[in-house]
Amino acid sequence: MLGWLLVEARVSLVGDSLVIDMGLQLHVASSLHGLRRARYIVFHYVDEDFTVDDVDSLSRRLLAGLGLPVGDSLVFFTAVERGKHIGVRDGPVHVYATVGLKPPVCINYDSLYEPPLAGTINVLAVAYEPLSEPALIDLFRVVVEAKTLAASMLGLRCKGRAAGTVTDAIAVAAPVRPRGHRWAGMATRLGNRAARLVWRAVVAGDERSVEERLRGFLGVGLRELVEDAAKLYAEAPLGDPGGFEKIFAEKLAMVLRDPNVWSLIIAARELDLYGSSGLIPGVSEEEFNRDSGRIVADEVMGSMLALYLAGFKGLLATYWVDREKDRLGLHLSRLPVFEDDIAAALVGSILARIYDEASGQ
Repeated sequence: MLGWLLVEARVSLVGDSLVIDMGLQLHVASSLHGLRRARYIVFHYVDEDFTVDDVDSLSRRLLAGLGLPVGDSLVFFTAVERGKHIGVRDGPVHVYATVGLKPPVCINYDSLYEPPLAGTINVLAVAYEPLSEPALIDLFRVVVEAKTLAASMLGLRCKGRAAGTVTDAIAVAAPVRPRGHRWAGMATRLGNRAARLVWRAVVAGDERSVEERLRGFLGVGLRELVEDAAKLYAEAPLGDPGGFEKIFAEKLAMVLRDPNVWSLIIAARELDLYGSSGLIPGVSEEEFNRDSGRIVADEVMGSMLALYLAGFKGLLATYWVDREKDRLGLHLSRLPVFEDDIAAALVGSILARIYDEASGQ
């Protein structure tokens, strides 16, 4: 077993730059700079609309202002809030990340762009154990895979499963030695440590609100569901409609504290991702996207949620929502196969509760 290098990294915030002093010059493989040697890594915080034509010139100016050697430093740009970062470590592996989660990117992404732009998920993994050059590249692969796996679990809204955001940047650093570790894949001790830390860092950086998470998994947020409910209530008002939207929003917020509700929301999104990719056995991608009549599991899931939240009256109200959604032009009518039934159940069940309370039942 190869020994660790007894080196301690130091992290400091200097103005709009997070400076990571790795303690000694290491070999670095990065998506922004290729293969280099460096001691200092800088995450520089910029505005979300940041663009630049000459990254190298800007980087040199930043490094000069920080008093860091250009030949021994690498600069990454991040559009997250100034000073925000995650640092985690396990033995010889240290991971530093800045995590912003928009705009998400997937294989079917439409809004292609010409770089360079600021990175939103930036990850630096430092291994203080000697690696061979192939192992350094192997570790780079592991960090990319771990970042992608973590991002894919967060429900980032895209036309498919999101792999991250449009401007993610990755770097791995380690001492490269002829007798260093030959491999650093996810099943090696070193690679697995790095993968777990990257996962933790990316997930820890998810600070989205309930509204943002709902929009990611369901395709509509609180505002759209309230607006849909208001349109339906206007069709059959009971008593004074004043304050209806506030009442509905409060009840919806309460419902969204229930992990069972979230379980069905997430399940619906997962099934839509599988179905729209042609990965549900027995139904093609084209048939699924036509909302095939052979698929009834979506209605079963919606019915289960309605019954759970408001009993038989919730189920009847959900049928009403589903029947009227196209005529009224509801936001939820534009959702995919499973998600629209879950959204209809949320709206219908809460409407049923409101009608019960308004009628004194």
